Amino acid sequence: MKASNSKLHYQLSIDAISKHTFNVEIHIDSADFDELNLTLPCWIPGSYMVRDFAKNLLTISACNEQNQALPVTQLDKQSWQVSQCQAKTIIRYQVYAFDLSIRAAFLDTEYGFANGTSVFLKVQELHEQASTVAILADNLLPNWRTFTAMTQLDVNDTGIGLYRVSDYADLIEHPILFADADVLEFEVEGINFKMVLAGGHNADLPRIKSDLEKICQHHLNLFSSDIDIKHYLFMTLLSESDFGGLEHTHSTALLFSRNELPTVAEQHTMTDGYRSFLGLCSHELFHTWHVKRIKPKVYLTPDLSKECYSEQLWIYEGFTSYYDDFSLLRSQIINQESYLELLGQTLTRLYRTEGRKVQTVTQSSFEAWTKFYKQDENAVNGIVSYYIKGAVIALCLDLLIKRESQHKQSLDDVMQALWQDFGKPLSGTDNQVIHELLRDKLHLDLSEFLDKALYSTDELPWQELLASFGITSHFRARNNLKDIGGKKGAYDSNAVDLGMHYSSDSSGITVQQVSNGRAAQHAGLQKGDRIVALNQWDLKGKTLETELAKYPLGSSVELTLFRRGRLLQVSLQIQAAEKDTIYLTIDDPVMARLWLGE
Repeated sequence: MKASNSKLHYQLSIDAISKHTFNVEIHIDSADFDELNLTLPCWIPGSYMVRDFAKNLLTISACNEQNQALPVTQLDKQSWQVSQCQAKTIIRYQVYAFDLSIRAAFLDTEYGFANGTSVFLKVQELHEQASTVAILADNLLPNWRTFTAMTQLDVNDTGIGLYRVSDYADLIEHPILFADADVLEFEVEGINFKMVLAGGHNADLPRIKSDLEKICQHHLNLFSSDIDIKHYLFMTLLSESDFGGLEHTHSTALLFSRNELPTVAEQHTMTDGYRSFLGLCSHELFHTWHVKRIKPKVYLTPDLSKECYSEQLWIYEGFTSYYDDFSLLRSQIINQESYLELLGQTLTRLYRTEGRKVQTVTQSSFEAWTKFYKQDENAVNGIVSYYIKGAVIALCLDLLIKRESQHKQSLDDVMQALWQDFGKPLSGTDNQVIHELLRDKLHLDLSEFLDKALYSTDELPWQELLASFGITSHFRARNNLKDIGGKKGAYDSNAVDLGMHYSSDSSGITVQQVSNGRAAQHAGLQKGDRIVALNQWDLKGKTLETELAKYPLGSSVELTLFRRGRLLQVSLQIQAAEKDTIYLTIDDPVMARLWLGE
């Protein structure tokens, strides 16, 4: 490995897998500074919640080139000051890594993963300067390789070696993965793409590669291949049942269930799980343009020491949530029926959210820090997801633009205008950007729709707009708690409504969430109640809805429950199940093709 002559040099290595710890060193040319100020972000771009990464710093010390200790003073929860600096200063610290959310750092015998915001302190005096990063081979397990999208300077075949970043903002945009992994590699429009699958699997790799190529081609066609990347990395951490994704400028980190990946035996089947995986890949890749380059002005140079508010998340996560699945249809990976099933599920999730009547989508965006990312048992009643409602707003906009322009324009034109006017020049968007682009670029005035959609809790006109394109919306009662909509389903005239979510085990039925205005709330049930009997009959091993369906609608039953250790009895009136589950059908294929394509 070549020696680094940078004024700022980082080293990352594994300390002990059994302790889940990384070692980090920072070598600083400090000749011009008597003091150095160090800080670690409290949140990571793309995930709008204060995570206080500094809580995982176990030790921190400083010394000079002669290994003589220098004073280190902690200033607040995430900041330190090093004094009596000389020509060279070395910072050493240790990071505890056992957070598998892909928003922090994780290390065990399966793989190691590190986001820069979790492991790399910012040197305030030099944060705008380029630096080098050495990834060391200490304590790597056999067959482990290192994967990152950082620019390589002197790196061996296993990824160990010296890298370069342009500044601190660039440093935290390149997560690092250590693993024994499979790698899929392909090229689209001159860009080298790699999919890394770490954690063990039995997947049909050629099929995943083929489908990923189609998704990458679609997104590059939609925006343009004129983007400042030559290499892109999908880092996929496989586990038993986890799910997540976080975008970066030249890569994405994915967390997914190995059991949901397609096997060779399923080569002619599109399972729900694999469709979900492709939708996740599509979503995070879309962010390469829409979030990492097209972004609100406030996120051009965000203050990572505290919350950074924007009412525009509905644009960025909502539009992306519309395009992620729609792109699978347009890439011919799934058919129209499959796509409409996914859209029906999205509409069902929105329709079942009582919070849509309380919180606007711009409030949801602004309050993401405290409400969306810190949901409690009342979330279904108090908030609306800017992902879900934003996706339905995008759907409505796409259909409105098509209809008002006599099918000459679509939401694609808005996306391309966002890229050309704000993404490529990195100029940042204002709150009224969609209003203005529609008016100035597409010559359409949709301000009445947008104002209501963004700043009121009025219902969105998705049903009417879908009908204008030959799509009929159907409402039915849910079949059970696992019924997420999208499909016709079986009609059950005896279906009853509880208006609550619960878990069931050998000790009884435990209430998790109660919806406003429904049977469970009227009965006075609340989170944590453990229901053990219905009309004095044991409920062990039984489904509450099935037992309730044995009684006439409108009648009342007695529930016996424990609440914080106290035995109680409440009366619950049996209500007919609400028709809150949506599925879609095509009634006019000619009109539908104007939106869905051939």
